[in-house]
Amino acid sequence: MDLKASNVHAGGSVERAAIEEWSFDEQYHTFQSFGYAQDAAGGQKLVGDGAAADAPRPRAKRKRGGDAPLGTEDEHGVWAPEPEHIDEDAPEDLAARKAEIAEAVAKPKSATRAYDQNEDFDRRDERKISHLLPARHDRDTTAIEAKHAFHGDAMRDYQGRSWTRPNLGELRPKVDDDHDCFIPKRCVHKFTGHGKGVQCIKLHPTYGHLMLSASMDGSAKIWDVYNDRRCLMTYAGHAEAVRDATFSHDGSTFATCGFDRFTRVWDTETGAALHTLTPNRKMCYCVDFYPRDDKILLAGASDNRIYQWDLRANEEIVQEYNHHLQPVNSITFIDDDRRFVSTADDKKIFIWEHNIPVPMKYISEPHMNAVPVVELHPSTNFWCGQSLDNTIVTYGARDKLKQMRKKTFKGHLNSGYSCGITFSPNGKFIASGDGEGKLFFWDFKTTRVYRKLQAHDSGPCIGCAWHPLEPSWVFTCGWDGLIKLWD
Repeated sequence: MDLKASNVHAGGSVERAAIEEWSFDEQYHTFQSFGYAQDAAGGQKLVGDGAAADAPRPRAKRKRGGDAPLGTEDEHGVWAPEPEHIDEDAPEDLAARKAEIAEAVAKPKSATRAYDQNEDFDRRDERKISHLLPARHDRDTTAIEAKHAFHGDAMRDYQGRSWTRPNLGELRPKVDDDHDCFIPKRCVHKFTGHGKGVQCIKLHPTYGHLMLSASMDGSAKIWDVYNDRRCLMTYAGHAEAVRDATFSHDGSTFATCGFDRFTRVWDTETGAALHTLTPNRKMCYCVDFYPRDDKILLAGASDNRIYQWDLRANEEIVQEYNHHLQPVNSITFIDDDRRFVSTADDKKIFIWEHNIPVPMKYISEPHMNAVPVVELHPSTNFWCGQSLDNTIVTYGARDKLKQMRKKTFKGHLNSGYSCGITFSPNGKFIASGDGEGKLFFWDFKTTRVYRKLQAHDSGPCIGCAWHPLEPSWVFTCGWDGLIKLWD
């Protein structure tokens, strides 16, 4: 007889049993606690004290901490406060009192507290009790009313010139290769007025006499740079923080995008909101005008796409660039504005031909990190990106479009922050903020750290901008709500 093929062995016979480990543990603990258990052979047969199986199990009570009342376990196994005792001989409002107690027992205590007392709670708690809360802000359906306020003396001077026009007598000649630039040493002015942190700053692209700032308080402001350096106009059109802002190439308009999922185009002079855009109800992280046509606007959105609008075509989306796998962080035009670079959280860099929705170059390496900020060098031959491995990487912007590994700038700590990058007007220096509030300056040719300043005391130095005409003026902004001018 073949013992291997049979259940009969030299020591006896073996019967196959199908029982899971968790089932065995359950029956073991039941037998230890109540004196009976289910027979492993199957069926309804019990082993041990069969009478104990027919008796109801005692229900344990547990304290909910401190002097809280005892709780009981309902038929669903959920611990709830023990109902109050009701006297059957009470007055005629007995039924109403019973209904009130039943509702209090059924409603979770945490949800009731968050709803009644209007306490602060995180997004996870909000989703759990969304059916109890009133409707959220109208940000998901309609934008808030756009408002503006002028803080200057007059919209036009005695010659009828707009307040946005510069005083040409105050301006320096344009800085070029023949002019030298200098590293600033000290803070000479602080711009105050935003209620919360300032996310980005942009100078007027031609003369730099005006400065645009976007803040987490949902507003954007235009500041005077040369005269008394005060706020000239406030633009309020976002229900939540403003993520990015940019001037058109002539400064007559600018665009802002916020966490309320709306992108707006403003008239700089009048303060009117010319266009209100929301691409498929998605949030935009960056906006940029096409340099050759201010009526073409591009925006990188949270659904991994880049949207392009023609503002003359009834605010319709005329093109989509859809190859990224995560939200798009930056859009930068290169190569005489014929192409643009896009970066995203997927750690990939795409080079696109304008108006062609297929990338012409795909840059992705295993060692690469996300590049949330990109800036074009004044010579237009290079562009630099703020890599989240605490470095600034450099790529060619003309023909080869490959990385220049010898031009990597290190020393700052920017991991986790999309700190801005700026160049001196002659391209000799590159500057960047970091997560500890410092402002770093490097020599672009040698990549050596030239100087570092403690720009902001609390929070990161999130943005910086070098004045296009003044050789030693650098502006910085941070989450402390301040904008500083360094000279």
